[in-house]
Amino acid sequence: MQIHCKDGRELSASLFRHQTPSRRGVLVVNSATGVPQSFYRHFASHFAQLGFDVVTWDARGIGASRQGPAKHDKARMRDWGQLDLEAVLHATVTELQVPWEHISVLGHSSGGNLSGLAPALQQVPRLILLASGTCTWQLYPRKHWAYFLSAWYLIIPMLLRGFGYLPGRLGVGHDLPAGVARDWRNWSTSKDYLFSDPQLDTQGYRDYAGKIVALSFSDDSDFAPAATVHDLLAHFPAAQREHREVRPEAHGLKSIGHFSFFNNRNQALWALVEDCLPAN
Repeated sequence: MQIHCKDGRELSASLFRHQTPSRRGVLVVNSATGVPQSFYRHFASHFAQLGFDVVTWDARGIGASRQGPAKHDKARMRDWGQLDLEAVLHATVTELQVPWEHISVLGHSSGGNLSGLAPALQQVPRLILLASGTCTWQLYPRKHWAYFLSAWYLIIPMLLRGFGYLPGRLGVGHDLPAGVARDWRNWSTSKDYLFSDPQLDTQGYRDYAGKIVALSFSDDSDFAPAATVHDLLAHFPAAQREHREVRPEAHGLKSIGHFSFFNNRNQALWALVEDCLPAN
C-alpha cells in the first residue's frame, strides 16, 4: 500500500489479509522509534491467520518510507502522529472499506505515545499500548539517570551537529532525521514529555473515550518502566483504561524487555494482544 499524507509525503505500508473465511477486524500496527515495519511481519502474519487484516507501515524517514539520506530529511517525530498515522487510519478505512468500529490500533513504544496526535484516533474504539509510556527521564530508575542526561544533553546534540542526523549504528536502530531526534530529545527532557510542547495540540489525548489496554513488561526498565506507562495512561482521562504488567517468569521466559515480545519464538505471548481484540 502507498499512503499519501496531506502534506504530500508518501508512506509505504503493507497489508496482511485475513486467512479465514470471515474477517474479525483490522489491526493497525504503529512501530517503535526507528523500527521498520518488517520487524513486525511475523506478528502481522500470525494475526492474519487468526482472522484479522493487519496493516504495518513505515513512518516518514524510516524503512521503505525513507526519501533520500536522513541528513536531508525534514521529518519530525510529531509528524509521525499528526500526519502519518492520520493518513494511515483514513487509508485503512477507505482501502479496506471497513467501518471505524472494526479498527484497532496497536502502538509499540513511541507508536503508542504519539497516537493521540492523530485526530482520527477519536474514531477508533480500541488502542493497545505495548511497552509504551512517556519518556520523561525522571520517571526511569535512578540507575539510568546519568546515561539519559549525558545522552540528551551531550551525546545527541554533538552527533546532530557532527552528522546532521542521528546515526542508527550508534544504537537507535535506524538513521533518524535531525527533526525526529530533536523532538525526541526535547520532549524527553521536558517536565511532561510531549505534553509540555506548546506547539502541539494534545487535546486528542484528553478527548479519547475508547478502550485502552496497556501491556508492559516487568523487565523493561530501560525503555518503558511502569511509571512511564502510568504517566501516559493518565493523559487519557476519558478512556476506559487498564494496565496489565507481564512478568517473563510467568510465561517460562528469562526476559522479554522492550523488543523480544515480537520475536517469532515468543508467539505464545501474542495471545495477550488477541485477548484485547474482538472475538468475532
